[in-house]
Amino acid sequence: MAILYKPRKMVCAIPGKKKTGYFAGKVTGNTIDTNDLCKRISDKCSITAADVMGVVEALIKEMELELLSGSNIQVGDLGYFSASITSKIVDNKDDLKPKKVRVKTITYLPSVRLKKIMRTAKFMRLRDFNRIFNGIDEE
Repeated sequence: MAILYKPRKMVCAIPGKKKTGYFAGKVTGNTIDTNDLCKRISDKCSITAADVMGVVEALIKEMELELLSGSNIQVGDLGYFSASITSKIVDNKDDLKPKKVRVKTITYLPSVRLKKIMRTAKFMRLRDFNRIFNGIDEE
């Protein structure tokens, strides 16, 4: 298994800094949906894919409730989830009313275990992948 990448041109938009070059851009692989994930998990243990799906749905429901309560959620070795908030800038702190605050995004922080395993990732340039597996010479 390898993560595919291809060279992407870097253009520096900062005035006075004429820097160009290339960096590795990840090539998006396939997306595994919940049904496929549940089937894979079911194949590795003694519960059905439907049971796994039920647990996933219950987990999502509980996460929604906890995030709406302002809690951070640690999901074992998967990592942490939390809500990030933002607001409009006001001149006076008394003007910072709840209607001016909103959830910006849900942040995810991977666990140490997950980060450690990702440090072992292998990479392959898309051109090389296409040469080996598709018999074509393009990116």
